[in-house]
Amino acid sequence: MTDHEARYLREVQYRLPDPLAARAILHRRYGRGDWFTWLAEAIALTPGSVVADVGCGAGAFWQQAPASVPDDLALRLIDNSPGMVAAAEAAVHAAGRWRDVAAIVGDAAALPLADRSVDTTLAIHMLYHLRDPVAELARVTRPGGTVAVVLNRSGTMAELSGLVEAAPGRRAARPAPLSSEQGLALMQARFGTVEVRRFDDTLRVTDPVDLLGYLTSLPEADAPGAAAKLAAAVDSAFRVTDVFAVTKASELLIARR
Repeated sequence: MTDHEARYLREVQYRLPDPLAARAILHRRYGRGDWFTWLAEAIALTPGSVVADVGCGAGAFWQQAPASVPDDLALRLIDNSPGMVAAAEAAVHAAGRWRDVAAIVGDAAALPLADRSVDTTLAIHMLYHLRDPVAELARVTRPGGTVAVVLNRSGTMAELSGLVEAAPGRRAARPAPLSSEQGLALMQARFGTVEVRRFDDTLRVTDPVDLLGYLTSLPEADAPGAAAKLAAAVDSAFRVTDVFAVTKASELLIARR
């Protein structure tokens, strides 16, 4: 990722939680509805442990965390966007469950954490944005600790990619996607054995407004005229069907330090 791309992500795409919130609507309204419960149970955080949420965004995991997540965790919420960090901190405090919370503006490529200071390091849908995705996660995690990474499998939500192609021309900077298959290879090279757990879902979208809201939150929509072309593509799609199906598969990669 170039410096220009990094600046775009920090200052435009992820400056505030709005784009992520627009995308979350699609998953929340049309998905299985058990993503956060599934994720929490699969990671199985240990009571009293230190947990770093790298690329925490607006703190969605902690907003939606089920009761099975221990209340005595020490949370380290880290994001490169001050707006995201502020939103995550507010969300965690609003939940009222965790007392030891540090919300930190920091670069995932140089985490503001000491070596071997974290019991579990989370990277949920954010390794796409790093040149060396695994090195810092390994550095800050204690021996015997856990590194848990979530990535999409290649081809996930391909149906949306087809609609995005309706907005050709100059596109805003966007990192090349890192698939879970590629992430697994990187994790295995660093940690050896990696456990893989897969989450499949199909979003059956019935409201074109929700679909368009997702598409116009993407970097591609920043190109001149793109929003109108995306709207036309969505309109065409719903002329032939009442339900626009989007298939997705995410994988949780779990490694022990």
